[in-house]
Amino acid sequence: MRFPMILEKPAFTVVGAEASFLSSLSPEANNLKVIGALWDSFLHDSRRIANRVGKEMYGIIYARPAAERMHPHELQYLAAVAVSSAADIPDGMRSYAVPAGTFAVFTHRGPIHRIGETMRTIYHEWLPQSAYRHAGTADVEVYDHRFHLHDDDSEMDYWMPIIPKAAAQ
Repeated sequence: MRFPMILEKPAFTVVGAEASFLSSLSPEANNLKVIGALWDSFLHDSRRIANRVGKEMYGIIYARPAAERMHPHELQYLAAVAVSSAADIPDGMRSYAVPAGTFAVFTHRGPIHRIGETMRTIYHEWLPQSAYRHAGTADVEVYDHRFHLHDDDSEMDYWMPIIPKAAAQ
């Protein structure tokens, strides 16, 4: 994995299906099982979403407040597509507004089952040594024409929202 690009991204809205999971960084990680099943059902259901923009699909990852979690490492995952309007959301789905911000954009290369290696590199190596800290908003996975679930040449982008460490003081 190369160093990330640091990019400003505009706000956008997505609609999709959501599930709780335990992070790949947790000893009890269940991310591949939960998120894989979510995508399996969402791929078919995504055709019901009105106002779709683009062909990309997004994985939105965020944490609910600690008091609302069943486990300290629990996160929310939204398998989603971008929309121009969230006015007509299909039953069983929800919308999410990804705020504009600065993102460190990493490219995960290889089969998706190796995403844990990329996450460990991002969170345990790059972030602590960088001039940034996590901004506390949602991480974003971007799946486009380069993504092929099990292929060694598959690529997907992982956007981590960041702010300068100096701004945190």
